[in-house]
Amino acid sequence: MDDEVEIIGESSSQPPCAGPTLCQLCDTNFENFSALQRQQHYEVHFESGSSKPPSSNSFRKPTIPKDLFKPRRFPMPQRKKPADEFWYPTLSRPPPDNCSPGLITLLKHALKKSHTKGHTRRAVLCCESATYNEVEAFDRRWGCGYRNFLMACAALMDQQIQSIYYALLDDPFPPGVRNLQRWIEAAWKEGYDPEGASDLKNQLVDTKKWIGTGELHTAFTSRGIPSQLVDFDLSKSEKGIQVLIDWIVHYFSPPNPIKQSTVTDALRGASPVIATDKMPLVLQFSGHSQTVVGYEISKNGDTNLLIFDPSSPPRTGMRRAAMAGPSSVVWEQSRTNQVLQSVMHPTSNGLSSKLKRPSSSSDLKQHKRAKSSGSDEEVIVVEDLNDARKNDERSGISSGQLQSFKLDPIDVVSHFRLSMSKLRRKQDYQILYFPMTDPWSIEERNKRKVVTSISGC
Repeated sequence: MDDEVEIIGESSSQPPCAGPTLCQLCDTNFENFSALQRQQHYEVHFESGSSKPPSSNSFRKPTIPKDLFKPRRFPMPQRKKPADEFWYPTLSRPPPDNCSPGLITLLKHALKKSHTKGHTRRAVLCCESATYNEVEAFDRRWGCGYRNFLMACAALMDQQIQSIYYALLDDPFPPGVRNLQRWIEAAWKEGYDPEGASDLKNQLVDTKKWIGTGELHTAFTSRGIPSQLVDFDLSKSEKGIQVLIDWIVHYFSPPNPIKQSTVTDALRGASPVIATDKMPLVLQFSGHSQTVVGYEISKNGDTNLLIFDPSSPPRTGMRRAAMAGPSSVVWEQSRTNQVLQSVMHPTSNGLSSKLKRPSSSSDLKQHKRAKSSGSDEEVIVVEDLNDARKNDERSGISSGQLQSFKLDPIDVVSHFRLSMSKLRRKQDYQILYFPMTDPWSIEERNKRKVVTSISGC
């Protein structure tokens, strides 16, 4: 067959001096051609009767015949799903990075320092087990309502007023961002909130749809957890934003009986900053929702709300300090207070003044100060102290070191403060709160399938 050229094979290696493999008809370089491409190249020559290189238009990458190639199915690497991990304080495992327990306790101590400095008159907080929950990368633009739900669940599952709530919220599957979508869809199928189901096209699972306090109320109702919606149309109230503030203050403020039963009760009532057993609230307004964890009365008499905003996480140092406990915090003082402290208590807490302000290189070597990585907070490492050893036994820190965090109480309070001036920017608010009554029976749930609210003004 003088007019056919067939490539049988080629050596897997060539001598170093060998030149490039060329087409025998047009000298096209075959260096990057497969055997099948070379075969087709020659066929184009013979079909056209020309020795010129085939044009780019007539030459196409060959399609591998199916009988010569069996596609191999490689398992696609599974994309790591968002953690979406629900956590509450009584769990034995450590919290995920987007959960911050201990912030209420930290905030309480910061408010006390603020009161001492004259910035805060009085403050009342919710239960100290309330845990901050931040939106993650996958729900950053739409997850605030879900995260407020998880903060409410964490508090409800860690309280002892209605311990049965835990089982109602944990079974058949625990709270979570995606699990909440399943909860709500399941409730819709049972006839809950037909108006809300219609608004969201009866589809919520695996979507990025925003939800509000109405959907949270539906989820809790379907599980038998009593909750109540309260509407505030400030345009209809002569008191304006004050009507919302007054309602929240009344909710968090503990009862004030004329006669306290014990000395402890009397002292607790006299304290300018207290934490109660109240559950946090969910505050909804146009475009966003937040969790209200208490209130503060400032030095000028204004009442500010104290909030956990899912889209505004605490700084790393603040979170670490909250998890380590209040004893790990070194609160910043004014210059005047520092001078008075050094004069009146030069060896306060067993620490010499040299420890606070090393005066020589030897002191610096003995008592090191280092900046914590990835944080603006200052980490102080104190060596060979009896107090450190005691804390080591409690917290598991290696013997001989006590990690402390230097925080400004004013900065801590400011991070959680929502002022009246900001609240005045909106006219319509809705609150979701928990009366902490006995769980609703099936009959009581059925009566509440249509979402209703009460007016707060």
